[in-house]
Amino acid sequence: MVPRHVVLLGTVAALALAPKALANPSQPVLIDCAGQGVSRPSSIQISCADGGIMVSEIRWSRWDANGAKGQGNLVVNSCIYKGGPSCVEGQTMSYPAALNLTRAASGEGITALTELRLRFSDQGPAGLRTGSYRLDNQRRP
Repeated sequence: MVPRHVVLLGTVAALALAPKALANPSQPVLIDCAGQGVSRPSSIQISCADGGIMVSEIRWSRWDANGAKGQGNLVVNSCIYKGGPSCVEGQTMSYPAALNLTRAASGEGITALTELRLRFSDQGPAGLRTGSYRLDNQRRP
């Protein structure tokens, strides 16, 4: 039998590692693919249906009512491999970028940031210097 204090410490440690959920309603959140409001996530899944586009290794320098700024890597699955198109065996490419979350939308006691703008350190996909994604996931209880 596991001592009760070990189980409690494990639970506290797991909660400390989880992204911060809607802790302060005055602070904005991002609605993730599961429909949950998260603050300062370490990654953002952009393509919820197939997981082919995401931003990883995010380090936030600012997160407040005016928006959020940080650095991370846009990771894109090309869905191309030697035998033809296939996302399962596709090649992933990573593009370092500055991140800017904007377009606050409010409702039901929550303010969500709904647009992700990227400025690539070198070049992004298809040689782009900038890019943007609309983050319009629906909030779920």
